[in-house]
Amino acid sequence: MEIRSRILVALGLLMVVLTGCNKEKKETVAIFGGSFSVIPASEVAKDCWKDELGVECFNYGVGGAGFSNRTQKKGKHIQWQVDSACAPGAPVYDTYVLWASTNDFMKVNDLSGDPWDYTERDGFDESKLETQCGGINYAIRRIREKAPGARILFMTSTKCFRKPGLGTDPDYAGEEGHGMNEFVAKQILCCEAAGIPFLDQFTLPPFDEENFQEYVEKDNLHLNKNGYKALSGLQVSFLSSGKTIRGRFPVLKGHSSKDWAKFYRYARQNSERTARPRVVLFGDSITDNWPKRDGEFFENNPDYVGRGIGGQTSSEALVRFRSDVIDLAPEYVAILIGTNDVAENNGGITLEHVLDNIRSMVDLARANGIRPVLCTVLPSNGFRWRKDIGDPSRSIYALNAMIRKLASEEGLPLADYWAALDNGAGGLSEEIAPDGVHPVAEGYHIMESVLKKVIE
Repeated sequence: MEIRSRILVALGLLMVVLTGCNKEKKETVAIFGGSFSVIPASEVAKDCWKDELGVECFNYGVGGAGFSNRTQKKGKHIQWQVDSACAPGAPVYDTYVLWASTNDFMKVNDLSGDPWDYTERDGFDESKLETQCGGINYAIRRIREKAPGARILFMTSTKCFRKPGLGTDPDYAGEEGHGMNEFVAKQILCCEAAGIPFLDQFTLPPFDEENFQEYVEKDNLHLNKNGYKALSGLQVSFLSSGKTIRGRFPVLKGHSSKDWAKFYRYARQNSERTARPRVVLFGDSITDNWPKRDGEFFENNPDYVGRGIGGQTSSEALVRFRSDVIDLAPEYVAILIGTNDVAENNGGITLEHVLDNIRSMVDLARANGIRPVLCTVLPSNGFRWRKDIGDPSRSIYALNAMIRKLASEEGLPLADYWAALDNGAGGLSEEIAPDGVHPVAEGYHIMESVLKKVIE
């Protein structure tokens, strides 16, 4: 019995030790890159990762390294770094971070490559390992072979200030069409093709030619501690969520930088949210202006978030519904859209097509466990930016009749703003909306009362 008791005690102590070890286990992060990932100032960012996320970092980066095997310091390019981390017997990490440098752009300016370099499409052509894209695809393939269950995250190159214009302007075409914007655009294309989440460090951080001295070292190339501090918030959000965070489209030759549906207007705010909102207010400028003209409502109701974009039609709103509503996973979405369709901002559209767009948003919401609330379009007797179409009140009345019918047929809650705001002539009173379209605080107070009754 005594021996058995000792064995049980020993086993108990072992379980305590093992349990304690598991509690102390940190997520491991392997980092690959050039000098931007290893210079002393970069520790500001990595310390932030450790403090905020409790991760343990293992840095394989080497100054001067890039993804092309021609960008190296004594043979230690990023491909070599990944080979070292993926060698037999090397540990498997939870997360592998590919931190793009400026070296591919600065040293091998003619070899940005294409997103199919060193993929199945070209039979893993090893000659393509000389391009930036080939090196990126090589790194992704090697990591997936070594650690198929691990996360692979990509952080794009940060702006480069050594040659003013080349690395600060996302629209700069560069000499012979090879601006740094092209290299970053190709990085993003590789990530999208491979299904790798990426953080756009090129267009999002607040570095430009007017203020760059605040963020870079004396060499006008590498970031200083202020620069890494400015990056760290984005990096922590990225590492925490594991979801793409991007800004503007860097321009490729023959491509436009215009974000026509404004997919990324709320990209940063969406990525930084940690709590599920109860209600997303979704729509055009009337929703966009809401937090600006009655910020107190949102302060008192922090579980309400606005995702309106001025000037948008129902077609534009529909295509960003996933990123600005579904991905936030709210309990409710209040859909207020249609004014700019009636105004023909993007050309003529039938009211039936407008309703079809709204119906599609309802279907998407329901399919993702979100309860849609339909909202009637606000009354108006005229649009100052489209005086040529005359009095729109009849079209608005007809569209709202269709929205009410849809709500009735589908058993959907309805926030009838039109009925609450109509001045008796199909318009808005001047004290509610001086321009006849956009409410001031008094108008939003009425809308809030209507919406809260529906939600509560």
